[in-house]
Amino acid sequence: MSKLLYVEGTVDRSCTQSHITYSFHISQSADIIRIQFSYTPKLLEDQEQARSMIEASMSRYGYDEPGHAEDAWKKYAPLQNLLTLSVDDPVRHRGNAHRPEMQQEHRLGPSAASPGFVAGDNPAGMWRITVSLHAIVTEKLAYSIQVWGEDAAHG
Repeated sequence: MSKLLYVEGTVDRSCTQSHITYSFHISQSADIIRIQFSYTPKLLEDQEQARSMIEASMSRYGYDEPGHAEDAWKKYAPLQNLLTLSVDDPVRHRGNAHRPEMQQEHRLGPSAASPGFVAGDNPAGMWRITVSLHAIVTEKLAYSIQVWGEDAAHG
């Protein structure tokens, strides 16, 4: 097993609806590519901040018209951060992990892959992992990505 990529990052609310792409090189094909992805925190715990953000969004999208209850914002609480991953090998797009979990592990192999990804050979060359920052509702959010290449015989 060889480590192919390890990155940590910190982002803030201004990064919402943007993408960060990391590239890494695999010198020889691997039987299995294993990806660990995590981020924290998940929830915006401050209810007043959550209320302010939700009410601003409700106003922007026309949900604050007369007739809505004063506590209508609670329908959208708690606010959650959401980051997802996409993977491209040197030849093709291998898929996406659009999951809400803060800790994820994905595997790509010739005959099987984690849900959301396409099984296939893991060729040598330049790979890319894209982190899509769909929503960052906390002041700061920390994330990490680790990628390993494994030979079936050495797992």
